[in-house]
Parts: sequence; C-alpha cells; structure tokens
Amino acid sequence: MPISTTERTLAPRTALSRRHLFLAGVVGLSSLAALGSVAPARADDEVWSEEFMTRPETREGFLVDDLDEWQEENAKFVIAVCTGHGLDESAAKIVLITAIVESWLRNYEPAVDLDSGGLFQQRPSMGWGTYDEVRHKKLAIDAFLGLGDHSAAPGLLQVAPDYADWEPGAAAQAVQISAHPERYSEQLPAAQILWDRFADEVAPYTD
Repeated sequence: MPISTTERTLAPRTALSRRHLFLAGVVGLSSLAALGSVAPARADDEVWSEEFMTRPETREGFLVDDLDEWQEENAKFVIAVCTGHGLDESAAKIVLITAIVESWLRNYEPAVDLDSGGLFQQRPSMGWGTYDEVRHKKLAIDAFLGLGDHSAAPGLLQVAPDYADWEPGAAAQAVQISAHPERYSEQLPAAQILWDRFADEVAPYTD
C-alpha cells in the first residue's frame, strides 16, 4: 500500500546545496556541480508547468526548516490545489502530512514498495491511476482528495467527508491504510508551519 518498506528517519543536516540535493541519489554527488542551471519549473506568475507536475524527484530527507526549492514548491502546490478546490486549512494539512510521510514532499519516482510512486506512494494496482498518473502531482493530489476521475480508489472526501471533525492523522490513515498510521500525526507541526509560511503566497490552482 502507500507506505514505503524503507524506514523513514529524519536525515541529518548537510553542508550540500539544498537546491539539487534530491538528485544526489540518482546522478551521484560528483554530478551535482553540473546541475547548477536547473531551476524549479514554476513561473513568477505561479503557473506550474506540466514538467513540474511530472518531474521525478528522489527522496533524500525532510527538514521543515531546511527545505530545498523542490520541496518548497511541492508544499506550495499542495496548498494551491487544495484551495483551488475550495478546501480549507484542515484539508490542506491532511494532504501535507500525508505527502511528508509518504515521500518527504517529493514526487518520488522509483517504486520502493511494490508499484507505489509519487507524492503519496499511490499504487496503480490498487486503483489510484496509471504509473504516470500517480506520478503527476496534480492528478495525485486530486486522487488523494477523492476528486480525480482517473482514480477508482476512495479519497479523503469519500472516506472522511467530515474531515474537519477528524484527528488529521486518522483522516490521512483512512485514505492511505498504512502499516504505520502513527506517523501522520507526527508531522502535524510541520504541516502547520508550511501552511502558515506559504498559504498567503500562492493563489488557488484551478486548472
């Protein structure tokens, strides 16, 4: 199911540049210098591109006070999509804690748990969409919320339509059915920081 079999532990701080740290596991540390010209695929007018929404990113760790640019953009995009659907802070925090636990806010490409992938480690074999759809950030967020026509799996608005009355971690678990349900609530302080930090910066995403 969405949970990774790899033990998730907080990575220690590092002196490496945060901008492309996520690529270290893919291209190797010796190649990081060649990536200096790569920038987040988001224009100044807050239009997220298709390349941004489908870009594979490697999970390397999560520190709420030390996000690299891709983690920051993904946090903003989660908030923008939620508000674009007319959903509130409570919904956004449920989505954020889930993405933090499942992928450390990265559009994770390799299947680390059977056929899972993307922000929420959704599995095509469990009805979340195709291989490409679960790795498309907008489609993955919509599927988690229960608003994606491509997904047959029940999302948040199906399993917890009164999510605002739920403990957020319990609502996340109702969607994810994780082997480690306790991990979602642990990330609530981080989700609150992300909401407070970025909610006023991004316009609702409605495309």
